Amino acid sequence: MASQKFEDLFTKHGAASFDKQIYLDAMLGRSSWAFDLNSGVLAFHRPHEEDLQLNVQVLGTESEDSHTWLWGWANPSSIPDALLKLANELKAFGATASVPELITPELPITPEVNPQRIALIACGAQRAGCFFRAPYPRGALYLLIKDPRYKRSVTRPIPRILRIFPAFLSRYPVTNPRAALLSYLQFYRLDVREEGRRIIATMKAAPRSPLGAPQQLIADFDEQGRLIALG
Repeated sequence: MASQKFEDLFTKHGAASFDKQIYLDAMLGRSSWAFDLNSGVLAFHRPHEEDLQLNVQVLGTESEDSHTWLWGWANPSSIPDALLKLANELKAFGATASVPELITPELPITPEVNPQRIALIACGAQRAGCFFRAPYPRGALYLLIKDPRYKRSVTRPIPRILRIFPAFLSRYPVTNPRAALLSYLQFYRLDVREEGRRIIATMKAAPRSPLGAPQQLIADFDEQGRLIALG
């Protein structure tokens, strides 16, 4: 079971961070990658394009053998201190806000607390561009990308939200979908109006859309706060 504070953090940051990962996957396509732990540089080798080199931070590691998550700051391997800045900031935040998952060195992987959920929270809480899972035999290293050279541009967020939010809920069930959607809409700085069980979001300055992309989103929830309609 996840603590309530961990669940609240996931509700707040999960959808927007999931959106960031969808963007990264689309951008990388079939790119190969290489990571230099000494320099903290993650390089993507993209077909027919220049290599993309980004400074990253080490978040933690996933072990398929012990089925556990190990925070980077608790790893006995020699990870340069400079690459643990964001992980240590999350640890300090966890201590102040009493979030046990952020201060426990090693965690058993469960459906509620796992590397993906931890990384999605970290991405949002640290305002990172995205995270990257770097697999190795029987495990993976999770890296946070927070580098101004990594650029993300979304000009029509409402069609994107309409596509991504249901996919997010399908993959990562949350206890409060309404709160998750409100945080996601805030991430895109939309104008939001709540009318009973309905949420209406519109673009603050709607760009011209020759393709007729919707500029308004309406979400309806039932008495239990479950999403029943989104369009």
